[in-house]
Amino acid sequence: MSRPVFIFFVKPARPKACPVLPLFILYAFSVMFCFRSQAQENVVRTEARFQILSPGVIRLEYSPRRKFVDAPSVAVLDRHWESAEFRAGDRKGWLEISTSKMRVRYRLRSGAFSADNLEISWSDRGSEYHWKPGDKDDKNLGGVPGDIALRVVPGNEAGPLSRNGYFVLDDSHTALWNSAGDWVEPRPETDGQDWYFFVYGRDYKSLLHDLAHLLGPIPMVPRYIFGTWFGSRTAYSSDEWKRIIHRFREEHVPLDIVTLDSDSTAKVIWAGRDWDLEQMPDPPGFFQFAKTEGVKVVVNEHYGALTPENSSNFERIRIAMGLPADTTKISHDLANKTYAELYMDVLNKPALQAGMAFWWQDGNALANMRGLDPTLWTRYVEYAGTVRITGKRAFDFERLDVPYQKTNATPAWGGHRYGGFFTGDLVADWRSLNLLVPFNVQAGNMLLPYVINDNPGFTPQVVGTELYDRSVQFNALSPVFWWHGIWGLRAPWEYGRGSLENARTFLDLRYSLIPYLYTYSRLAQENGEPLVRGTYIEYPWQEDAYEFRHQYLLGKELLVAPVTEPGFGEPVLKQIYLPDGDQWFDWFTGRIYDGGHTLAYECPLDRMPLFVKAGAILPLARPMDYSDQSPLDSLRLEVFAGKPGSFRLYEDDGTSLDYQKGQYAWTEFTYNLSGAGKHSVTIAPTQGQYAGQPATRAYTIRIHGLLKPATVRLQGAVIPESPSSSSENGWRWDDQSRLTIVNISAESIRNQVTVTLEEAGSLENQELLQQIVDYRSQLRQIEVAEKVKWGTLLGGEDIKKEPRVLRETEAVERQLDDLVDNPRNFQQDPPRFQSWTARILSAFAHQPFESNRAIAEADEDAQRSTHSIENAAFRREEINQMTAELLGCRLAAQATGIRSPEIIARLDYDAASVPAGATVSYTISFPKNEPPGWDEARRSVDNHGFTHFETQSPFPLAPGAHWIRVKAVLKWDSGQAEVTRDLQWRNEG
Repeated sequence: MSRPVFIFFVKPARPKACPVLPLFILYAFSVMFCFRSQAQENVVRTEARFQILSPGVIRLEYSPRRKFVDAPSVAVLDRHWESAEFRAGDRKGWLEISTSKMRVRYRLRSGAFSADNLEISWSDRGSEYHWKPGDKDDKNLGGVPGDIALRVVPGNEAGPLSRNGYFVLDDSHTALWNSAGDWVEPRPETDGQDWYFFVYGRDYKSLLHDLAHLLGPIPMVPRYIFGTWFGSRTAYSSDEWKRIIHRFREEHVPLDIVTLDSDSTAKVIWAGRDWDLEQMPDPPGFFQFAKTEGVKVVVNEHYGALTPENSSNFERIRIAMGLPADTTKISHDLANKTYAELYMDVLNKPALQAGMAFWWQDGNALANMRGLDPTLWTRYVEYAGTVRITGKRAFDFERLDVPYQKTNATPAWGGHRYGGFFTGDLVADWRSLNLLVPFNVQAGNMLLPYVINDNPGFTPQVVGTELYDRSVQFNALSPVFWWHGIWGLRAPWEYGRGSLENARTFLDLRYSLIPYLYTYSRLAQENGEPLVRGTYIEYPWQEDAYEFRHQYLLGKELLVAPVTEPGFGEPVLKQIYLPDGDQWFDWFTGRIYDGGHTLAYECPLDRMPLFVKAGAILPLARPMDYSDQSPLDSLRLEVFAGKPGSFRLYEDDGTSLDYQKGQYAWTEFTYNLSGAGKHSVTIAPTQGQYAGQPATRAYTIRIHGLLKPATVRLQGAVIPESPSSSSENGWRWDDQSRLTIVNISAESIRNQVTVTLEEAGSLENQELLQQIVDYRSQLRQIEVAEKVKWGTLLGGEDIKKEPRVLRETEAVERQLDDLVDNPRNFQQDPPRFQSWTARILSAFAHQPFESNRAIAEADEDAQRSTHSIENAAFRREEINQMTAELLGCRLAAQATGIRSPEIIARLDYDAASVPAGATVSYTISFPKNEPPGWDEARRSVDNHGFTHFETQSPFPLAPGAHWIRVKAVLKWDSGQAEVTRDLQWRNEG
């Protein structure tokens, strides 16, 4: 065992690597405020040292015995940054340091840093900020404790992002790498201070970048990580696992990874590495079977002490460690370098060599060294050891902290370098799902982008289909998708045909997005930005970006708002903030929304709120059963018009470490628009190469948000509409989805490809067309009601001319048809919604059923019928209903609450169809035939236009469903419309 241990201390290459330069120590200044601009500058004053890493990052180190630390710690790997300009000097007993972003004052010879001797100040958009040690960060955007097992309510853990614009990282006590850089040792002092102060204002991305620079990058993970994971605590044998894998393939549900718990694999569940040869008689054979099916195998491990009973390698390890012959138990101690080697080469290496992908680290081994976090060190040892043994990328699948060891502890900094972590065993109910959305966002704030959510929960109850389906939807649009539970009954076919179709829909979407997700994994590795990010990271100066915590951006182009409340069979009302400054496409419906508004989005169970930013280009893969089933030799580009945009697709071989040697490729896609409805999509030549790279690629380009083009060109040449086969270059117009689809046959990836659409209008044209189509749809609905009323009045009698109301409706409809068929006429003949509305409403009210003819009616029966209904009228309720339909009135409302209903309501309508100054009022009606006591306590209106009703209910109140009616009245000068909605509120008491 004399070979060096497996330490993996070299970071993956950064695109712009910072040079490692020697430290320069500056002692006493002879001149007040000397100026320096060298790389990595230090200011030392007796027991304190200040290192200016950048204008916004400074290291503050206090050492009572002046034993300043230059070696990296297990958390902080890189203190050697590019040069930073600063001024420093002594003034009236204070050291003062200033950079372009901050000012630091420290009282000389005053000892350890405290509120009495240290102050840091900075400016941001005209406001002054000051910090002293001990100050509370009252605007923190949240972090995570790591493991949230069995938690159902949010915590208040802090993270590095804050609206106060600063962060302090305390690295005072972590262990250090020794001078050889091959192992760790405790710090020389226990009473020193080692702080890093970051100033970033609202530039949250710069903070994440600086943290990753300091602590080391997020790793480049294997591409198969983005496939479906399936696991169960159920004691399935290897034969049963084979049947499960076959069932996934049979049902056409994608699958990449199975996670086997110890009940399926381990001779002793909580310790050792020996196989249970009854449950798993041939582990290498099982791994080989899974490989032929395109599935990776992950095995659970626990960390109980080794004994002769639970480990066949006990004697080998005892002897290698020099322990007495009567030793009966060996506890793990990964701080011991010799034992760490044995741990990997004797206990872990055989399974890795047999074909296991990686361990599921359910807990951690001990690491008996001051300043060495055992969870962090377990992650490091296994990650680095796996890289050494396999020669490929590793991935840690582990708890960050175990509750019974560190209740709600903040994870040790540095754990982000080793892959992902799972949430811990969650309660299988709606509270957990609601908790997970902000949890994933806040994990990203801490450089932890790969959260493995316990989906839909670990506890043994069988969950309802609605919770199951909503959990699938959320996890399909998260960095990692994992089905897991303590029993079986987590496979989608076990929840009925509807849930199976839901799983197929959303996992097919997920697999198509793998090129997009994988690109963002590379960007996370380069700059520290998470895949799942709070809306405020991209829109830091929009107040609503902070308020709406149950939505997030997946990358920069997709906005996801998971549904985390039950609808009991009805669509769920979801309030969604679409950031200002952009327009947004609904992925599932194609509707276009302007940003800067809060949607009252009622979402049925077969979809979830998912929006794409205008200007986005999404590279999508073909359907697959597993992530590396086929090369990316064909690609679908979803292009969303509206403003210029681009996307750089990242590719490599998906598993090796060759990307660190420059073996990867980038392909840039751009969308541009110019006047006269001309739009272009350009595919730039691919830059770079890697093993297995396809030489050619076919494309299907789908362009959303435009009118049907007059001409489509490829490389400047006109290509045909509706080509005879899908393999030919050509294009077609999808009238239902209103998008242009261009097919491009296989082309060398080294060639530039440009597609041009001519006379295709603009996004504004498409938005107006959408408005016209909606209005026409509403008009057609009331036309049906008009015909029903007319037919009822006639009672089967003959008549030869339609009544006035239908003539007026059809006249407007003809104008709408012409605009829909000829949308390029918008500028010459813009829609007149208010005029049309007034015309239709007048027809409702004034002799709607007169059928006067210009030529006298000769038929006596027709004369009689015409005369019999000429003075008929709509009832008030009918006019109200048709008016509300014509105006597109939609009353969004819901009733929640535990002891009494809490009701919110908002009426949305087509404002273009109603004169300015229209008002809306609301009333609520309580259940009848129930005990008295229902009452409205108070109401208020929030910033998003929702009226909130606080109510009281009778006492005692029977459990079960209670129905409450909400009425909204829209009024304007010449009319009004009323809309009612019955809400079910359930008292579960």
